[in-house]
Amino acid sequence: MMPHTTTDSPLQLHARLANGHMVDARVASARPHAAQLLIGRSPAEAVAMVPRLFALCSHAQGTAARLACDAALGAAAPDAVEALAIERQLAAEAAQEHLWRLLLDWPALFGIEARRNRYAELHRRLSRPQEADAAYTLGGDLLDLVARELLAGFFRHNREPRTLAEFVDRADSGGDLGSVLARMIKLGAAEPPATGPTPLLPLRDARAWAKTLGDVPDLAFCRTPSFDGMAAETGPLARHQSSPLVAMLVQRGHRISARLMAKVIDLADCGSRLRSPLAPEVPALADACPIAPGCGLARVETARGLLLHVVRIEAGTISDYAICAPTEWNFHPTGSFVREGMGWTCADADTARLRLHALILALDPCVGWALHVEEADHA
Repeated sequence: MMPHTTTDSPLQLHARLANGHMVDARVASARPHAAQLLIGRSPAEAVAMVPRLFALCSHAQGTAARLACDAALGAAAPDAVEALAIERQLAAEAAQEHLWRLLLDWPALFGIEARRNRYAELHRRLSRPQEADAAYTLGGDLLDLVARELLAGFFRHNREPRTLAEFVDRADSGGDLGSVLARMIKLGAAEPPATGPTPLLPLRDARAWAKTLGDVPDLAFCRTPSFDGMAAETGPLARHQSSPLVAMLVQRGHRISARLMAKVIDLADCGSRLRSPLAPEVPALADACPIAPGCGLARVETARGLLLHVVRIEAGTISDYAICAPTEWNFHPTGSFVREGMGWTCADADTARLRLHALILALDPCVGWALHVEEADHA
C-alpha cells in the first residue's frame, strides 16, 4: 500500500486559499527515476530487477520491462497461451489497486467505515496466479461486487439516470461507493479551470507510441510527459469518458466524481477481462514493438493509466532505458491537479482540503504524497 502522507513524501502538492478562492496549485515531485539503475545491465538482469523496484503495479512494470526488451532483441511476441495469462494477471493487479481505493480510501475520506475484511479477502484471491477457471469465477465475483455492494442503487432500475438529481438519488439508495459518490456530488460542482480541462490521453497501441516517440525519450519527457505538446490525463476517466454516466458528471462540472465513477467501471472491466481475456472487441492491456534495431517499446494500461517502457540494447547490454508512468502524466506541472486545484470558491480551509484530497485520490498517485494548503488574507 501507499505510505502515509508525510512532509518528506516524494510528491508534494501545494494549494493556496485567499478570501474564499483557491488561487494557486502547484506540484513538486522528487520521485526517483528507477530506469537509470537499469543502464549497463543485461536484459535478463533488468527484467528480474524491475518488479523489485516498484512497490505498486510490480507485475505491470515487470511485464513492460520484459516485453520492451524482447521487442528490442527481435524476440517473438508471446504466444496465445502466454498472452492470455498476461492479460489475466494485469487485470487482477489493476483490480487490486482499484479495490484498495474503492473499499478503503474513498469511504474513509467521507467518514464511512472502510471495508478492510472484504478488501483483504479479495486481495488474497487476486494476488494468486490467475489460472483460467479461477479467474473466470473471480471475475464474476468482481462484477457482483460492483452491482450488489458498490453501486447497488444503480442496478435497481431499468434505465440509467437522466438528471443529476436522479443520479444522486440512485447513488444514495444503495452501495458503499454510491454513498461516497452522493456525498462528493453534494459538495457542489467545481468551476471549469480558467485554462480549460486537461485533455484526456487517447488510447493508443505500442506502434502508435513508437511512431510518436521515435526513440528512447529523455528524462525531461519522463518527468513531464506531454501529448501534442500539452499535458494530458491518463487513467479510468480517459478510458471511460464515453460512458453515459461518466459523461453526465463531466458535463455538469463534477469531474472528480466522474473519475470515481470511471474507476468503478474500470473495476468491472477488470472482472470482464478475467472472465474473457483478450476478447476481440476489447484492446489488450499490453503490447510492444520495435522502434529501431536494438530499441523496443512496451505499453501497459494499468489501474492508474498508461505505462511506457522504452529500452535500447547494444552488444547485449542496456545502453538507455526510459520509464514513463501514470503519476507523471496526472501530476504534471500544468496537468489536472494544478488546473483543477485552483480557480474555485470555497467556504473554508477544511472544505478546501476535502475537495483537494478527493482530487488527489481521483488522480491516484502511485507514490506517497503530502498536501499543503496555505491560507492567505488576500489574493
